[in-house]
Amino acid sequence: MGQRIRPPAADIFASADLLRGILVVSSFGFWAVMLGLMPVLVFRVWLA
Repeated sequence: MGQRIRPPAADIFASADLLRGILVVSSFGFWAVMLGLMPVLVFRVWLA
């Protein structure tokens, strides 16, 4: 009783954690690119 090995739950948590990490990194990269390009776009619009 209570000696069952349950790797599926651990795998599910690991995959969810990995997915959340990828999501955070991708969103951070997206915001970094946006904030990096914003001054360039504003500068080009101001030049034009």
